[in-house]
Amino acid sequence: MSISIIESGMTFGRFAPSDVFEFEKIINTMKLGQHVCKVEFIVRDVSGNAAIVFVEAKSSIPRESDSFFADIRLKMIHALTIWFTAVCGRHAQLMNLIPHNLDKFEHLRLPIKMYLVIPNVPDQYLQPLSDKFRQFLTVDQKIWAIGHSDIQVLNEPRAKKYGLIGRNSNE
Repeated sequence: MSISIIESGMTFGRFAPSDVFEFEKIINTMKLGQHVCKVEFIVRDVSGNAAIVFVEAKSSIPRESDSFFADIRLKMIHALTIWFTAVCGRHAQLMNLIPHNLDKFEHLRLPIKMYLVIPNVPDQYLQPLSDKFRQFLTVDQKIWAIGHSDIQVLNEPRAKKYGLIGRNSNE
C-alpha cells in the first residue's frame, strides 16, 4: 500500500504510509482554529541522509511575491510548530495520527527541509524564487537551524529528482 497526494496539478508520492503525514487533510478535520495555516504534507525523506520535509504546492508563479511568500512562510512555520509540539506530547489526539516514521522524539533532531513546488516554473527562475523564499524564512531558518539549501522552490522535474514525485513507484 502507498499514498499519493494530488495537489496543484501534480501527483506526489507514492509514499509509504509510515513516511507521510497528510498534514492539510488531517488538520482540516481537527478543531485548531480557522487561522491555522497548513502545508500539503510532511514526509520523511530517506533518500541519502534522513530528513523531515515540509511540502507546499502551488499551481502558478506568484504575481505579488511578498504576500505570496509571507503566506507560504506561515504555512511552513505553523506546520513545523504543530508537528514539533505534537511529537513533544502537547497534542495527544494529533500524536496518534502522525505516522510511525515521523512520531518519535529522535525525529525532532533530523534535518528539516522546506520545499515549495510550483510545477511549471522555468529552471532559470528557481534560484531567484528560492532566494526570495529564504528571505522570508531568514529568522525561522536561524531559530530552527535549517540549512540554506534546505529551503527551496522546485518545479515538477526537480520535485521528481528530490523524490517527491514518482517516489516508491515503478516510474
